[in-house]
Amino acid sequence: MLLLTPAISKNNSSSRAKARSCLLPTWKQLAVCTAVALAILVINDLFFFESVVIPTSSMRPTIVPNERVLLRKIGYRAIHRFDIVVIANSATGKRLAKRVIGLPGDRIRLEDSWKVYINGQPLAYSDTPGGKSVTESANHSIINQYDAPQHIETRFGKDELLLGPDEYFVLGDNRLASDDSRQFGPIKRQEIEGKICLIWYSYDLQDRGLRLKRFLHIPR
Repeated sequence: MLLLTPAISKNNSSSRAKARSCLLPTWKQLAVCTAVALAILVINDLFFFESVVIPTSSMRPTIVPNERVLLRKIGYRAIHRFDIVVIANSATGKRLAKRVIGLPGDRIRLEDSWKVYINGQPLAYSDTPGGKSVTESANHSIINQYDAPQHIETRFGKDELLLGPDEYFVLGDNRLASDDSRQFGPIKRQEIEGKICLIWYSYDLQDRGLRLKRFLHIPR
């Protein structure tokens, strides 16, 4: 009996080789994909969300040094009291993370450089264990020492200050160590870049370890 084996034509083998080569990305394809990915990242940082490093302690205990936060830019139009925002401050030339305290039309006054009065009424404060921090308006904690002399200069807010129609008064939660509206005055709406909506990374430089409990934490 004669067994016949099917012949494999050169055309079939060459077409399979071409098909396999088409599955492998070329350098041009990789370059285009990389460029598109970088463009998406840049557009995201410019218009949607941005990862921002907080290097200082001015927002303790809400945000501590060397934490990375997610800044929401698009869709952030209405600014509310106690929002945590990033500002591009024209007076200092720096980007700063601060809490919005005073809104347009508010009358702001500070007692002892930390206690806030709005339209003649003080915000509510309650003690926390240890005496170095208090809760402000049952919303967030601020650092303060009642029995220590205050060393923060209060150029704005020592006397009652009326905010204009496009002015906001911002403070750091660490009232003992924050460069804010007490020094450089009210800010304009255009200086506010967006709202901090998430702490997604936290690293302790002194202990050289991750603060895992603070990962994916929503600051108040």
